[in-house]
Amino acid sequence: MTTTAVSYRYFLPAPELRAMITTYYVIEIGGDAPTEELLFPEWANIRLLLDGGWSQTFGDGRTLSFSPGTALMSGVISRMAKIRGGPGRVVGVGFLPAGWGVFTPLPARGYVDDLVPLSTFVGDAADVLLADVLAAPDDAALVAALDAWFRAQVAGANPPDPAAVTAHAALQDPEVRSVAEWARRLGRSPRQAERLALTYFGMSPKALLRRQRFLRSFAAIREQPPGLWGRMIDPGYVDQSQFIRDFRYFMGMPPRAYFARGDSLLRTAGKARAALLGDPLHGLHAATPTSGPDKV
Repeated sequence: MTTTAVSYRYFLPAPELRAMITTYYVIEIGGDAPTEELLFPEWANIRLLLDGGWSQTFGDGRTLSFSPGTALMSGVISRMAKIRGGPGRVVGVGFLPAGWGVFTPLPARGYVDDLVPLSTFVGDAADVLLADVLAAPDDAALVAALDAWFRAQVAGANPPDPAAVTAHAALQDPEVRSVAEWARRLGRSPRQAERLALTYFGMSPKALLRRQRFLRSFAAIREQPPGLWGRMIDPGYVDQSQFIRDFRYFMGMPPRAYFARGDSLLRTAGKARAALLGDPLHGLHAATPTSGPDKV
C-alpha cells in the first residue's frame, strides 16, 4: 500500500518586494508515492525542485518533466494544468503581473502555459538561488535567502509599471466586464490595452476578463453545496449554464465532477494561503502590496 502526505507553508516576502511577489511557499511531499493534482489558472511562478521529480501536463496535452535540483520559471497558466511530483520538496515564488515587468524585460506572452529554466531569465544567478535555498537550515533562513536574492536581482530596476498595477486592479473589479471598459479604466485605447496585457499578463484582455470571472466564481462556490451555486457565481455570467461551460473549459471537467474528486491537496493549500492573505487563489491576489503576518 502506498501513502502520500503533503504539507504547504506560505510566507510573505520583504515589504519592499510585495508589489512584485505574492508569496514564497514550500511544498513537502512525504510518504512513498508521488502526488497528482490539478493546478488552477494562475500568474507566473518560480519553482525550485530541491528533491523529488516533477512533471506538469498542460491543457494542450504537453507534459514536461524535470529532475531534482532544477530551477524553473512557470509563465502564466491560462487553463488547468496537471502536476505530479514527489516525494520531495519544492520551493516556489508567486509573481504579480506587474512584478513580471520588474523581474524581466521579456514579454509574458512568450511563456504562457510553459515551464522553462530560470536561467532563461537570469543566467547563472539561477544556480546561486538554488544553492542558497538548498543551504537554508530552516524556514527563516529560507525566506531570508529568497529576499536577499530578489533584492540583488532587481537592484536598480524600475518600480512596477503603474499602468500594469491599474490594469490588474481593474481585472479584480466584477463591474469591469468588457475590453472597452477595461481600456477606459486604463485611459488607453483597446489596442494599447492589449499590448500592455500581452507584455505583463501574457494573455489578451478578453481572455483575462474571462479567466478572472471564472476564478471569482470558483472561489465563491468551492465550499458551498451545488444548490447555492446559481446565486453565488459572478454577475457577468448570463446564467449557471454559461458558468458550467467555462468550468469545463478552464478545469477540463464539469464542476460536479471536480468537487466529487474528494479532498483536494490544493484546497488544503488554498486554506493555508487564505489564512495568510485573505484570498485562496494566486490568480485573485490583489494588485497592491499585501501586509500581514510572516507565515502560515
